[in-house]
Amino acid sequence: MKHIPLTLASLALLALACNLTGQQAAPTVQPQSEKRCGDAVCDGPENAQTCPQDCATAASGGEDAASEAEASGNPPALPADGEVTYGYVYSVVTLDRKAGQGDCGIDPWYSPDCSVMKIWWDMHLQAFASTHVIIIPDGQERWVITNHEDVASKYGIQLAGGSGEYQTITFDPAVTNPECSGEIEGKPFHFQVMGTRENGFTELILSADPVEHAWGSCMQAGFDWETSHLLYGWAEAISGNPTDLRVEMGDSFRELPGQYTFLREIDTNPSPEKRDHVKAELGFLCTGDTTSGTAAPAPCPWE
Repeated sequence: MKHIPLTLASLALLALACNLTGQQAAPTVQPQSEKRCGDAVCDGPENAQTCPQDCATAASGGEDAASEAEASGNPPALPADGEVTYGYVYSVVTLDRKAGQGDCGIDPWYSPDCSVMKIWWDMHLQAFASTHVIIIPDGQERWVITNHEDVASKYGIQLAGGSGEYQTITFDPAVTNPECSGEIEGKPFHFQVMGTRENGFTELILSADPVEHAWGSCMQAGFDWETSHLLYGWAEAISGNPTDLRVEMGDSFRELPGQYTFLREIDTNPSPEKRDHVKAELGFLCTGDTTSGTAAPAPCPWE
């Protein structure tokens, strides 16, 4: 690998933005359609029972509320005595970045601070996220899947929120820049799930906010960045869009009764060649309850 020496501390600082594509504020990936609870719009898998804050009108009851819910593609409020079952959603994502030279990349990896040196550092990221969910009957041959605590409490269920954490996180600027050194960390992050099962498909819409924090120095010039490399690679792997964390699984993804697994391995982040190798696994299980230490699959209500 050809080494380009840094001759000025100012050049080092300019290079750092490309090394990490330094996004100063790490965004949470949310589906472009905003079909999620809490976006002030009653759409997607939401209705008055699963997301009252977005669907308050439907929750008020009466013929007008029912008509509005049906017109928006959502049925009226779920019956309080519906038979709720349990599930479990998990995801494992690994990102390996090759060190070398490239360009400033494209959105969402592009950094406006990137210039001059355009060097990418060696990096390895791995994270695991999981959550218990409830599965709620929502009309004929349709179910809502969610880990929203407020929804679970309406059915007398205590459901802890989902979470994720980095299991491995390393980077080495010295591979291309021997005069540079640094450290990196990733903090625990939130993991929210909203989805539906209908017409033979399970769609899971995820929301997560993993962030990498890297700091160090090059030729006595310090750097301190927050980035979202894992997040963009994760979304790209499961949906084909680096800003859309959703996946759809039909019966072909079923490994056992009550167990569905999605696996995909891709190269992404063109800069100009695809810099990051990402492997993502996402699993959905129907389970007996949320109290046992392990999530053992059980037949889903639609099976």
